Amino acid sequence: MKHIIKKAVFVLFIVVFVFSNKTNAQETNNKFTLTGEIKGLSGNLYYNNPDREYTREFRADSIIVVDGKFQLSDSISKLALLRVYPSFRDKNNKVFKIPKGGVGYFPVKCAYLMFYAFPGGNITVSGEATDFVNAYPSGDKYNNSLAAANKITYPNYNKMGNLAVQNTYETDSLKIKENELEAEKIFKTNTEALIAHIKANPKSLAAAWYLNDMLVRSHIDNEQAEVLFNNLSTELSEYSDYKDVAARIEGTKATKEGFPVPAIKTTATLDGKEFDIKSFRGKYVLIDFWGIWCGPCVAEMPEVKIFQEKHKDKLVVLGINSGDTKEKVQNFINEKGYDWQQILSSKESNSDNFVNRFNVQGFPTKLIIDRRGNIVKRFVGGGEEAFQFLEELLNK
Repeated sequence: MKHIIKKAVFVLFIVVFVFSNKTNAQETNNKFTLTGEIKGLSGNLYYNNPDREYTREFRADSIIVVDGKFQLSDSISKLALLRVYPSFRDKNNKVFKIPKGGVGYFPVKCAYLMFYAFPGGNITVSGEATDFVNAYPSGDKYNNSLAAANKITYPNYNKMGNLAVQNTYETDSLKIKENELEAEKIFKTNTEALIAHIKANPKSLAAAWYLNDMLVRSHIDNEQAEVLFNNLSTELSEYSDYKDVAARIEGTKATKEGFPVPAIKTTATLDGKEFDIKSFRGKYVLIDFWGIWCGPCVAEMPEVKIFQEKHKDKLVVLGINSGDTKEKVQNFINEKGYDWQQILSSKESNSDNFVNRFNVQGFPTKLIIDRRGNIVKRFVGGGEEAFQFLEELLNK
């Protein structure tokens, strides 16, 4: 018996030892290093690793900066675009565009150091922090391509951000208008330069990322985006940045008014049971893209509830949440009494990334589907116009 026990313990030790070494080897293989010197930078830097879940208490990982120099070693499972940023509370850093009164800031990309992290990556960055992060990554094809694009956009974003801040202090209406026109001119110049860069660099992963970003923000029209996308090299097709813009391009074509609503068959529901939008056939459907983080979305949900109850014989509502956890959504709708079907859009799944598949470019977005399953109308922003349209439709 003792012999059997000793043998079992030995086997267990071997299993644990092999598993431990395999895990350690995997972590070592997944390591990346970021080494940088950004003159004028003070305080720590912060970033979010896509492989980790963060809490209200632990919102980001930190990087210690000494005399503008820093080094980060971390693990990551796959290629991802990371954003590194200084503390908003550090008054020595001037990269954030803070309006008069000091509450909040204008979001501009040039306040962040952006770089591609990937297993085995050895990235270097250099530059300076003035009124923006004038620093760019290098060391591999991903980061070299990102640096080339950011060197075009960052100075322009900085100028536009500065003009926005300036206008919060300005009292002369003519000067405010002059600044707005100047910002529009810079925006147009930047967009044209970025489009030219994407055309000239079809194998650039950053070109795919920026194309998707412009499409999301409606900085270019859908037709122009499709032309640019078709020019991208299919060598990029394995990367998520390419897949994201591909899904959006397809979404622009598949969600035109009069077209059948794209298939929605998923278990990304709050109870894990399969949902199929075909089960709603015979009634009008209001698809509501929303998030708890979206103030306008939450503000108009009581109106959605009233509408749903008023027209329950003719109308069903489908909520598609983006950006919140299942638990957070469940708690929110339980508290508010919102009892219509909810599904979750996921960035990690091509089929369940409904935001991309429907080319949602702003929140809230609402789609109205007729009884036969065809798209009648799309509304972006506040829902007053959507409710009015739907009221007229249902009362015909």
